[in-house]
Amino acid sequence: MEKFNYNSLAFIRRYYRIPASRRLSWALIAETVHGKTEIRLGVVFIDSPYLYIDVAMRRFFTECGGAVSRKAFPAVRTSCRDGFAYRTADGLSKHTPRSYIRDIYFTSVYSRELLRQVLY
Repeated sequence: MEKFNYNSLAFIRRYYRIPASRRLSWALIAETVHGKTEIRLGVVFIDSPYLYIDVAMRRFFTECGGAVSRKAFPAVRTSCRDGFAYRTADGLSKHTPRSYIRDIYFTSVYSRELLRQVLY
């Protein structure tokens, strides 16, 4: 049975078919809509930081300004007792449970475990 380590950049690379030649980093995304800012977990291309993946939305975005503003900040991830902490050089931070990425991607990648699950 194939097991995925959802909490790895290798999983993200495989899921999105990103070539090994493209260097990746965890990132925090500051998305501002109508004056309210939300900090989201992302993955950024080190050599093209304006292009990033929004982990929860499962898609690529580019930084933008205007009515909707998105800015990606490379982040360092550290393991905590109950999850992961992400922190940027600019002082942004976010904490996620260990199951965060698995909860999002588990039902979108085939595995034998799906056969034993009730999916809503």
